[in-house]
Amino acid sequence: MQGIAFGPTIRLLRQAKGISLREMARKLGVSPAFLSQIEAGRQHKIPKARIVQVAEMLGVSEAYLLGTARQIHPDLVEFLKDTPEAAEFLITAMKSGMAPEDFASLREALKDKPAKGFVRRATLPATGRAKKRAKAKDAEDLSSFLDPSLCVTGLIVQSRARLFQRISKLVTKRNKSLTTESILEKLERRERQAPTVVGGGVAIPHAFVTDIDHPIIGAIYLKRAVPFSSDGDGRVKTVFFLIGNEDKPQFHISILARIARLCSTPEFLDAFSNARTNRELYKTILQWDKRVGSV
Repeated sequence: MQGIAFGPTIRLLRQAKGISLREMARKLGVSPAFLSQIEAGRQHKIPKARIVQVAEMLGVSEAYLLGTARQIHPDLVEFLKDTPEAAEFLITAMKSGMAPEDFASLREALKDKPAKGFVRRATLPATGRAKKRAKAKDAEDLSSFLDPSLCVTGLIVQSRARLFQRISKLVTKRNKSLTTESILEKLERRERQAPTVVGGGVAIPHAFVTDIDHPIIGAIYLKRAVPFSSDGDGRVKTVFFLIGNEDKPQFHISILARIARLCSTPEFLDAFSNARTNRELYKTILQWDKRVGSV
């Protein structure tokens, strides 16, 4: 395991799943001290059977565990270590079959930027009583950023390209400082890096821009599923999209984690698909976000 972030990856996934070091060591049949050495990267001789056992305990495949460990940049490891929400997103992505390369954009965004000091509670710019209320709001609460005008149910599009065009128009209608062409190009470029399908008929296309003060979040339920890959696999009906500030990559992935956790709840997906109006879709998201986020 020399040269890859195997130990730190195990620690991140273990902590995010709420498994103590002692509990995992006991189930693996090793001492807590030995497991601690593995997680710290000081123990590299690990039998293949043990790796398989660790992957099963963490709920991911051996291939994805090793693949992610090989491709996570050290800067990203440090950031994930201090950000449990991001580790939860990592688990959701791996379980859903999202490739490890999906974290490439975050790694790039973190270059030359401090990974520590992540603000767990952030607020939108506001004044007066609204400012006081915002100070008490959890940064992960989607109600701070989800725009009701960007929640659409029953949309019919013929392809992923058409969907991205529609998303780009919705976003630029919401924010006049952005252009449809720039948003579309960034969404498509992000999709070429790695598909944003997270399984279960769900996709979370997202991109970074520079000209926004706070994230833009919307959601779409498609009347007919569309393929998100060139081979026709990964058909999607539930879509969340996020446009974030490239100067705040930590905040961006925290929101992605929140959305990924929400979309991993089957009951929420059922309620999402049954929303009859755009307004009902918006309210459904907020209700379930509050419920799932409080767990």
